Amino acid sequence: MKHISFILNGKHVSCEVEDDELLIYTLRERFKLRSVKEGCGIGECGVCTVLIDNEPWYSCLTLASKVNGHDVKTVEFLSESGKLNPIQEAFIKEGAVQCGYCTPGMLLSAYSLLLKNKKPETEEIKKAISGNLCRCTGYQQIIEAVKSASLRLYDEKEEVKKEAISKGKNGIGEVLELLERPNFKIIAGGTDILIRSKRKEVSVLGYVDISGLDELRGIREKDGKIIIGALETHSRISIDPLINKKARGLSLACSLVGSPQIRNVGTIGGNIVNASPAADTIPPLLIHDAKLLLQSKKGSRNILLKDFIIGPYKTAIEGSEILTEVEIKALEGYREGYIKVAKRAALSIARLSIAWAIKEVDNIFEDVRISVGSCTPSPFRAEDAEEYIRGKNKNESTIAEGVRMIISGILDKSGMRSSYIYKLPVLEELLFDILMGRECQ
Repeated sequence: MKHISFILNGKHVSCEVEDDELLIYTLRERFKLRSVKEGCGIGECGVCTVLIDNEPWYSCLTLASKVNGHDVKTVEFLSESGKLNPIQEAFIKEGAVQCGYCTPGMLLSAYSLLLKNKKPETEEIKKAISGNLCRCTGYQQIIEAVKSASLRLYDEKEEVKKEAISKGKNGIGEVLELLERPNFKIIAGGTDILIRSKRKEVSVLGYVDISGLDELRGIREKDGKIIIGALETHSRISIDPLINKKARGLSLACSLVGSPQIRNVGTIGGNIVNASPAADTIPPLLIHDAKLLLQSKKGSRNILLKDFIIGPYKTAIEGSEILTEVEIKALEGYREGYIKVAKRAALSIARLSIAWAIKEVDNIFEDVRISVGSCTPSPFRAEDAEEYIRGKNKNESTIAEGVRMIISGILDKSGMRSSYIYKLPVLEELLFDILMGRECQ
């Protein structure tokens, strides 16, 4: 059991929790807050949404121990004075409530947005509530409710309250010691390992929570390289000015990961080590020649990302190693982007993705970098096609041959798959447009 102390709806609280206890259980069973509901249990529906430090998180995918020392809000906070909050009044007025099951999470996601942006545009609202599903009201009424809500200032209540307590989190030396034990798993964001544990796909004796290791955070530039701490979240990377300027594709990819709730907690290190063929960050990292720093009690070593991932969900990491930082090449003067083809606009897994960085001078391809995701078992960088295109005039003939080489490289790597019947024609058209410089974001 662990002792945790945090701010819950404006009040100091504390309790004992199990090592693997989820926040949704703590709130519902220990504090009797029944507004926090469980739906899918795997971070897709959003009915379990709570605010941690005023940002939406899925409580079904958050270890209770993670909120130690933090500020947690449930929907009860919005009307703790006995009066409805303006956002609640707007939901009633606009008819944005029917069965009500999704409403607490939807209200909290909207409230979080309005704390940062008092007059959001429609697209900003859609993005903010994209991690919350509603199956009966329809989203138009919800969007109108958020638009019509005019939040007054709440002074202290708008500020994140954190307890000045010792959070008792392990240092990196302690973490490396714990990893020497069998069946102890590292957990950072937990958006994958907790789902796999629920499904009995992995056997876990205990979690080694590294989310408090500040030395694994930070984004900085040094000697033409950008160093990204492994614990940097997708949300943080997507808005970082340095990343946006010199690794635009990575910024875009991180902004498309899952939902706001997933992006607020999921880390770039976790996305890499999980090694999903559909991982959004892998293609843009590949075109930036990503290199990883791994640490263990024995020392540290560097490995290129292209050598680190050896198959679907398989990597070259040793059981006692931890990924601590990611180094990428800073690119300036490039036309860079990332596109994701999926079944839906949000909360989606890539069926196909492309990252590119292209530099042109006087209609000549000075440099070309292209990586295709969710199409091969392990990461694919189109190095042969890049070499062919580099230095040539930008024309349809050159581009057509380059695209042909990319398709051929994918087939050589994976063989023919049933999904290629639809994937390859889409890929071929997108690649042609990207190399031609046509807008396809």
